[in-house]
Amino acid sequence: SGERRPLPNRGIDTGMGLERLAMILQGTASVFEIDLLKPIGDAARRLGSPKAAATDRGKRAARVITDHVRALVFTYAEGVRPSNEGRGYVVRRLLRRAARFGRDLGIEGAFLSRLVPTVVSQMSHYEEYKYLRQEESNVAAAILEEENRFAQTLEQGMGRFEETAAGLEQKKRILFPGEVAFQLYDTYGFPIDLTVEMAAERGLKVDLPGYEAAMEEQRERARRAARFGVRRAGGAWRTLSQGAHSEFVGYDRWEVDGVFVRDVREDEAAAGSHGAAEGAIEFTLDVTPFYAESGGQVADVGILESMPGAENVKLRVVDVYRDGNRIIHRGEMVEGAAASLGPGPYRAIVDGAKRAPTQRNHTATHLLHAALRKRFGTQLKQAGSLVAPDRLRFDFTHPKALTPEDLHAIETMVNEKILDDLPVQTEWTSLKEAQEQGAMALFGEKYGDRVRQVIVDGFSRELCGGCHVKRTGEIGYLRIESEAAIASGTRRIDAVTGALAYRRAEEDRSLLHELASRMGAAREHLRERLAALQDHVHQLQAEHAKQSREGLRNTIERLIEAALREEPPLVVAEVTAHRVEELREAGDLIRRKLPNGGGLLAAAIEGKLSVVASVGTGLQGALSATDWAKDAVSVAEGKGGGKPEQAVAGAKDATRIQEVLERGRAFARERLKGAASEKRSR
Repeated sequence: SGERRPLPNRGIDTGMGLERLAMILQGTASVFEIDLLKPIGDAARRLGSPKAAATDRGKRAARVITDHVRALVFTYAEGVRPSNEGRGYVVRRLLRRAARFGRDLGIEGAFLSRLVPTVVSQMSHYEEYKYLRQEESNVAAAILEEENRFAQTLEQGMGRFEETAAGLEQKKRILFPGEVAFQLYDTYGFPIDLTVEMAAERGLKVDLPGYEAAMEEQRERARRAARFGVRRAGGAWRTLSQGAHSEFVGYDRWEVDGVFVRDVREDEAAAGSHGAAEGAIEFTLDVTPFYAESGGQVADVGILESMPGAENVKLRVVDVYRDGNRIIHRGEMVEGAAASLGPGPYRAIVDGAKRAPTQRNHTATHLLHAALRKRFGTQLKQAGSLVAPDRLRFDFTHPKALTPEDLHAIETMVNEKILDDLPVQTEWTSLKEAQEQGAMALFGEKYGDRVRQVIVDGFSRELCGGCHVKRTGEIGYLRIESEAAIASGTRRIDAVTGALAYRRAEEDRSLLHELASRMGAAREHLRERLAALQDHVHQLQAEHAKQSREGLRNTIERLIEAALREEPPLVVAEVTAHRVEELREAGDLIRRKLPNGGGLLAAAIEGKLSVVASVGTGLQGALSATDWAKDAVSVAEGKGGGKPEQAVAGAKDATRIQEVLERGRAFARERLKGAASEKRSR
């Protein structure tokens, strides 16, 4: 109406947060000097150099670190971990920027994790943040892991930046190349804003259009690589019937009669995504028993067919997904033509052979999540999942690998709940009620006003819209197949349930029976038999190694005796060795026996070419073992390094030993000849 009415409660918005208000009340010059934040900055300064901390750069660094490490503690405690997208990318940027500013305070090595206790101490005395205490050790460990990961490339990246910046300053240019900024991001993990900030400190400006161009080139490469199998939009929708659509009724009903097609579109893209040459369509229904892929659970498949007595039409439903409030089904015509598809009614049938094991795996995933939290604490958070008919995959935040004892305890806990045959109940409540009842929710997930809780009596309570069994006993048996790291601070468990888990157990039993038979021992005595066999193998290996070293020593003695007929005496030969260490020992022998000579030994070890060069003290001014070894293997595209008296090199192709030795002989002759000429000229 355009009418302006006075506010019920008049006031002035000063734009101040609580920290700025505290700054005024406490009479400090900065929010970083208030009693809440100052201890964090002081702790950071103590880790560095007092001289550096007193400079303007040092003061700024302390402020940045204070702000960033506090944010990191809270985000890590909520289960967010560094990644290349979304909130994980923000966390990665914060951590890497703070780590870089540590250099301005004179701090060496990883340090952010050492500030975690100070942040927790400052914040956890507030009731809302007491949970930080139980998260402290895991947060510190996860931050340290990411710091160490970045430290591996930080020095190299800073070297690349300094090299470029110095070159620009020398040429009196100020535009930092966009392609170098992209290289710092892509190769060394420097977020672009960090590069911009560092460049500004040197009076330089980053060529952002050039950076974006390089980024776009990479995106285009990724798009080209990822085009296969990506969902693509279909053509225009054609309405077949009016009314409400996309009501999901599949929690309890896997077969529904009398459903109507609301909208349909025929499109080659839909066909291409599933490999169907023709007859691929997308459609919506008024009601559907087909579950759309969501929350880690894969989509249902099944059949949509005409009701008895109607014109024969049959589609195979191959995928179901959500687009806003629509549930879109992808189908391939089995009988009838897509163009003649009418509004219905039809019979919708979910493939129970796929849905049943998917439900088992989904409920098992909830049990696994609860067991992990009971084992390691509530700081453990879900970081992703996949629930399919043939397997389940659960990603979670945890700073280190699970031990065999951990995995056994978790698997046992889950299977005990399966054997208890507990009821699995669902309940629709408000989000607030669910949170008050202790339901687990995914951090960052968006929930409506009404949420669905899936409750396993006294053990698990999660917000979930997926499909589940009625009782845990239906799962049958859970078996953990593997556990591994997938990212910094994030682990993954793969598991199977039901008949597949039983088959895997049968395979193990069959394997144990075969091993026992081959080793001539009863199953209960396999450990002792295996230990005795390992001891025998180790004994044989030790005897073989001794004989090999003795044989190599005898060979070297003969080669030294032959080399003494020349001046200077050089041993250049192919020998038999089983470990590089044996070649080193042989090289040591040559240096002791030929103080005015040297040796270049080559051997094929585990299918690769290994070389050791050794030079006696009397020859080191004329010939470097490092140069000798490197030049020799260069003919076979090899690499190496070491010291002037002894160096090791190698190449992948062991068949080129003779080429390497010939190159080595020529290199030694040339260097020694040059050294002799220089000596005569003096």
